[in-house]
Formats: sequence, structure tokens, C-alpha cells
Amino acid sequence: MRDTAAGLLIGAAGGLAFWLLGIPAPWLAGSMMAAIAAVFSHVKIGMPDWLRAVAFIFLGIQTGTAVSWETVDRAIHWPVSIAFLCLTVVAVTWACMAYYIRRHDWDVPTALFASLPGALSLTLLLASSTTADMRRVTIAQCIRLFFLVAALPTVITWLKPPQDHLTMTLAQIGGVWDILLVVAVSAAAGYALEWLKAPAGLMLGPMLASAGLELSGWIAGAAPMSILIPANVVLGVMIGCRFSHFTFAEFRAALAEGFSGFIIALAIAMAGAALAAWFSKLPFALTLLAFSPGGLDAMTIMAFSLNLDPAYVGAHQMARYIGLALLMPAATAYVLKRMGAYGGSRA
Repeated sequence: MRDTAAGLLIGAAGGLAFWLLGIPAPWLAGSMMAAIAAVFSHVKIGMPDWLRAVAFIFLGIQTGTAVSWETVDRAIHWPVSIAFLCLTVVAVTWACMAYYIRRHDWDVPTALFASLPGALSLTLLLASSTTADMRRVTIAQCIRLFFLVAALPTVITWLKPPQDHLTMTLAQIGGVWDILLVVAVSAAAGYALEWLKAPAGLMLGPMLASAGLELSGWIAGAAPMSILIPANVVLGVMIGCRFSHFTFAEFRAALAEGFSGFIIALAIAMAGAALAAWFSKLPFALTLLAFSPGGLDAMTIMAFSLNLDPAYVGAHQMARYIGLALLMPAATAYVLKRMGAYGGSRA
């Protein structure tokens, strides 16, 4: 509990500092930077599983309550951009994989799992059953997420038009009973999907449940903003805690490789997002956030922070997450088997 309290206080202080400085997405980026600084200053911080679960449930509620019938009408354009997203995921994986193999002479398993965009927990689980260098995979994945959270809000803010017709304008839910209803139903749905082993069940369940309540008229308006700031802080500290297994020397040495991989992934994501924006008649800033190769939680929460349509971003990030979760085990097993990467020998 002491480590958890320290992490939350440090994360909240970092978020407050970034907010006072006017930095985009301050509570997420600020809490992450503060947590990483604490880790490398040998301050013990932690984040228990139950608090992570609460943050995921609240994030699902935030995304679901942002859905309206106007969102449903706009969804006719989503299949086209989701198709471009699928192509972008494949292109990012193969381009980063080729870069790590040819430029840094990494073996195939390490390069493959370091290049997969998203689904970090599943990626690390699959990588651990191969001959992949787990420290390189973990550092590469964490560094990419670090740069996305640190740099992407500024890029999005620069690209975003002054008047964006897809910004968040929903009023907040009024009434204690409405809030209790949506929290209770969403939490039950989240734990039900988690029990059924559904991909990202703790976020997907609340997202679907709260969207259903919103569209059916049982509740009206978005979840209170007081939910979003704590969820930002928890997520930022979670990202920071991932660096606790690395020394600062390892972190510094990995920055160059990680930044190069981040630039390659971001360039391909920008190309795919530009095509999706042109075909779907959507703002480029919105499609770029949806296509960015970060985590489902981080990118969705960033949509709220940047006042962009979280339903669109969440749907695309969820499609990528579920697609990777369903297809990645078979696809990676096929690729690595052909290259002889399972077992004791290096590819």
C-alpha cells in the first residue's frame, strides 16, 4: 500500500505539473514521466491489480457513454478505415522487423515480437515461449509506448483543426443513481467478459454496457470528468512501473533503437491514417490517433484528453487489439516455425 500511495502521489504531482504548464494530455504524460523519474531515482512505486481493473472499467465507461446515435450514423465510414488499419498493422510489423534484423542484427523472434504494435501482455507471453531476447522485446515495446505518450499529444494538437466537428461535446451524467447504475452494470459486464477470457474484457464489457445504457435512454450524457483524471494517473504510473526492471544505463542505451522503431511505426501509421482520412472524409488528427501503434488504454484515454471522438478511436484500437489477440498466436507460430525459431536454436 505504501508503494501504491507513493506511485499515485508522484503520478498526480507529475500530471498537475504538466497541466499547469499547458502540455497536451497532461495527466497521462505527466504521471508517466514522473513515475519513470521515480523508478530511476530508486523510489519504490507500485500499482495493484485491483486498481488497474478499476481504471480499465472506468475507461470503458468513459468510452461507452461517449457513444450517441450520431456516432452510430458516422460508423458507416468506419469499416473502410478499419480495413486501412489492418494493412497498417501488417506494414508496421514487417517494416520494424526488417529494421531490427538488418540494422541491429537482431534474431527473428526478438525482432518480430519487438515490432508487434499493441497487445503488450500477450506479446510478452508469446515471446517468452520462444528464443526471443525478452529484455530487448520488453524495452522496445515500452520505449515505443513512452515516445507515443510523450510526443503524440503535441503532434495531434498541432494537426487538429481549431473547430473539429468530431470533438466531445456531451454533457455529463446527472444524478447519483444514474452514476451508480452505469458503474454497477459496466463492472458486472467487464468481469463477465474477463471470466469468459474475452480479449480486453475489463474494457470491452463496460464499453458495450455503458453504450447500451446510453443508446437505450437509461442514462444521458458522458461519465463525470472526475473519473478520467484518476484513470489517467493510474495508467501513467502503470506505464512507468514497466521500466522498474531496467537500469538507467539500459534505458539510455535503448533510447536510440526504440526511437528509430517509433519513427518507422509512426511514419507508416501516418500514411495509413492519411489514406483513411481521405477515403472516409474524417479529420487527419482523429485517424492518426486511432492508427497510432500504442496501447488500447493509452490511445483511448488520450482521445478524451485531446477532445477527439473516443468512440472512433476506441473502436479502432479495440479492433486492432482483438485482431492481434485472435490472430497473433497462430500467425507468429507459423512464421517462427518456418524460420526454426521455436526450441533452443536461434533463427
